[in-house]
Amino acid sequence: MRTTLLSVLLLVTGCGSMVPPECQMLPSAQGGYVLRFTRVGAAAPGCDTATPTETSDIWIFDTLAQSEVRVHAALSMPYTGNEPDPLPAGLIGAGRFTQREVDSAGHCNIDSFTAMSDGSGLSYEMRNLEALGGAATQNAEFKAEVTMTVGACTAEYTVQALSPAVACESDEDCDPFKQPFSSGIFSTFDQGCKTDPWTAPVATFFESSGVCFFNQPYPSLK
Repeated sequence: MRTTLLSVLLLVTGCGSMVPPECQMLPSAQGGYVLRFTRVGAAAPGCDTATPTETSDIWIFDTLAQSEVRVHAALSMPYTGNEPDPLPAGLIGAGRFTQREVDSAGHCNIDSFTAMSDGSGLSYEMRNLEALGGAATQNAEFKAEVTMTVGACTAEYTVQALSPAVACESDEDCDPFKQPFSSGIFSTFDQGCKTDPWTAPVATFFESSGVCFFNQPYPSLK
């Protein structure tokens, strides 16, 4: 009887002490995130080209101590390593998770990031990032809002993002169970090979027909 009661107490205590996963963005070593930008409303007069209806980029994130997150727009603000050390001020954005662990809804949130700027008129200000932080998704998908400024043109965008960034020619390239090598994309996501015009910046970088991305708005889950 004593052994049975002790077993029950250990089971209850163990379940009660489970700690939610810690909030961490998938690191740059995972290949970065593909971001799909969708403009909110019409472009300012003369700004349709500078701030298109939809576009894409690859951003890389790294989570540091104290839940701090750094972000860099890898395609639109490239640097080769020949830049001065430290990097030009403003090239890297910084934010912080609002809580260390995934919240009760399974999300990780960052209220805002400092602006990223390449010093030549291009800048991004990201805010209201919400990522799927559960064990099956690990913040590989997020949504956010971004203010994009290109010279004299400024527009508001909604963003949906997927990591890792994977080039594709067909849906087979995006298959998590592809042989002999997986795409690396979590199998819980509803996604496939996209060749729409918005993918052009990323597809051009990869020299591919398209890029693996979601089939549905956030959260695009099976």
